[in-house]
Amino acid sequence: MDLREFIDVLRRRWRIVMVCGLVGLAAAVAVTVMTPPTYTAKAQLFVATNDKDSADAYAGGLFTQQRVKSYTRIANSPTVLEAVIAELDLKTTTGQLAKKISAQAPLDTTLVDIRVQERSAASAQAIADETAVQFTKYIDSIEKAASDAPPVIKASVVGEPGPPSAPTSPRPALNLAIGLLCGLVVGITGAVLRQSLDTTVRSAGDVRRRLGLPEVGALPKPVRRGAHTGPVAGGTPRDEALSQLRARLPSSSDGRVPSSLLIASALPREGRTATALDLAVNVARTGRRVVLVEADLRRPQLARTLGLAGTAGLADVLTGEAPLDGALQSWGDGLLRVLAAGTPAPDPSALLSSPRMTQLLRTLESDADLVVLDSPPLLPYADAAILAPATEAVLLVLRAGKIRYGLAHRALESLTSVHARVMGAVLTGVPAERFPGRRPGSEARERSHAPVSDRRPAPVPDGEPGRVSAGVRSPAGHRR
Repeated sequence: MDLREFIDVLRRRWRIVMVCGLVGLAAAVAVTVMTPPTYTAKAQLFVATNDKDSADAYAGGLFTQQRVKSYTRIANSPTVLEAVIAELDLKTTTGQLAKKISAQAPLDTTLVDIRVQERSAASAQAIADETAVQFTKYIDSIEKAASDAPPVIKASVVGEPGPPSAPTSPRPALNLAIGLLCGLVVGITGAVLRQSLDTTVRSAGDVRRRLGLPEVGALPKPVRRGAHTGPVAGGTPRDEALSQLRARLPSSSDGRVPSSLLIASALPREGRTATALDLAVNVARTGRRVVLVEADLRRPQLARTLGLAGTAGLADVLTGEAPLDGALQSWGDGLLRVLAAGTPAPDPSALLSSPRMTQLLRTLESDADLVVLDSPPLLPYADAAILAPATEAVLLVLRAGKIRYGLAHRALESLTSVHARVMGAVLTGVPAERFPGRRPGSEARERSHAPVSDRRPAPVPDGEPGRVSAGVRSPAGHRR
């Protein structure tokens, strides 16, 4: 995972990171509140030799420094602590008291620092002072060369510090910093792990890395509506996304738009039909001659959605029961011609795989600049795989956040197995905030000013409503 992918993961999973950071802060607050305060008191000893000869002072200093290192290990010995307990009348044992006392020797000094941790500042200081006193006596006893001779080493208590004024534990600022840091680390780790285990297609990067396909376009989530809308001004995020998709179609070697384009998807409810319809309308808006063919003979809804007459369609042309000219219907002020599914067919796969279908496609290509075909989903039916070799190019529609890599791979394999030319993938259902454009709600406000006569109820195809401008009517969308 490179830096760009890492930043993209944090951008998409920021809620996980934020929640974990807050949980870490809350845990740090709880630990701080529940931890009883602990005070650390200090007493200090100065250790020196009894040799007053200045000639031996340097050697005596080195000797004392070596001795001090050993003293730090016996400062909390049972002999010393028994005397401390007896003197202060403590209700504890030498083992328990030893855990509260530590001794250290600062580097290159003959000092011994005795530290005592206790929940009471006064008690901590009393124990530290008494430990220092008893420890000096203990040193004198073990350093005497003979009973009547002075000790070689003499330890003295120096300084009289008062009880500590502030507890040394807990430390709220440090605890909060550690809690926040741990929470963020856990959150970021969880976000990266979840991303690596996520099998759902969510972005263009996922399409390129996991499927090996270029992302030709991305369409924002549809605005649900229940009426057929009339002409409105363009410029919404969906309009702009469709225009970008249209601009990326001339990707063949000679830089022209494919003469026929199959819109396919792995499963239903991925926005396939709405993408085919909106793309056809968007291309027709530029003045090109476009034919939209409803090749989904299993669940046809296009004619009813567009408000077209329920007359003959593709199935009737393929069976020879109706001529092509009679089945084609103009829509949107004549800019777009639509060939609906027509009469329900008992065996759609047989019709679509017949030579008549290939001949029909060539006829439509010769009479139009672009033929857009909407097909059934690839995985449940074989119809799209049958049509793919007969068309010049295929666009694979994937619904962001819904379709899994395994299913998308199977759909792609079904296309490559018939040697179809897959131009790339179109992501649908992408959140609108990822697109530049108007604020959410402006599109609905514009529609509210459309003429009432231009609105009429209609069913909606495939979960992606269309939006067009410049006098071309677009249907309201719903998923199927």
